[in-house]
Amino acid sequence: MACPFCGSDVGKTDVCPNCGALKDGGAKTGWRPDPTARHEGRYFVAGRPTSRVRDGKAEKTDADGGRLLPAYLDVPSRSKTSVRSTWLGTGIATAVLVASAAVIWAVQLPHHDAESPDAEYLSALKDSGLVTGFNSDANALAHARSICRRLEDGGPQQGLAADKLAVDAFCPRFSEGFRVLETAEASATFVLIDETKEYVSSIESDGTNCHGVYGYSDIGSGTQVMVKNGKGEILASTSLGEGHGDDINCRFTFRFPITEGQDRYVVSVGHRGEFSFSFEQLRRGGVEIRLGE
Repeated sequence: MACPFCGSDVGKTDVCPNCGALKDGGAKTGWRPDPTARHEGRYFVAGRPTSRVRDGKAEKTDADGGRLLPAYLDVPSRSKTSVRSTWLGTGIATAVLVASAAVIWAVQLPHHDAESPDAEYLSALKDSGLVTGFNSDANALAHARSICRRLEDGGPQQGLAADKLAVDAFCPRFSEGFRVLETAEASATFVLIDETKEYVSSIESDGTNCHGVYGYSDIGSGTQVMVKNGKGEILASTSLGEGHGDDINCRFTFRFPITEGQDRYVVSVGHRGEFSFSFEQLRRGGVEIRLGE
């Protein structure tokens, strides 16, 4: 059969030799042979390759290799702090507190046996490194159930990678056709221009670094950048980097994370107006906002 992701012949195996995707019916999350052959194994989440790799028992990240594969998914690195080092550092008093907290947790929360959807979902979150997006197991479970309620109410079958794990565990009838939204880091440049040579320039420069003065004194390193959707909800915030250029043209770079699924992404630099972009424009990078022409 043909791979549903890249079209290569899967043959009799479950794993596509080109991109590592499983044919329908296979497990969607877990370790598989690394399709790039850079490492022994690569971790997949919801059928998509990630940056987590291993050689023997040693695990590390290989984002460069992951980007070579179709549908690559960037996930947070797992913590390198070992259980042994954590216990040695806590001491007897902390051990008592941990034991007490465990008793309270067991009393207050429902029991999750090894085969329950709760346990499977929490295990999948931890194995994929996506658990860092939640402040507790209870918070992760509440989020998972809210995803299923949204789908039952007719919401779109799409969401983040953690949402796909929730659907697989708690409402698998929505798994088929569920689309994992793409995430990316957008890179952009804000360009301040002042070509009024007959007057005093509104850009101050030492020949290398620069920033706005007079009417543009609010433009410089650290100027706040906000990213909102069409409803005005804040999606991300960052600030301008160091300005580079001369007293005619001063350029500031900045970066911010984005997730597809919004009708538009509205970027504002300080109080200098709003600039609207699509996800594809931001994902490609190289967006340039100009002021002063």
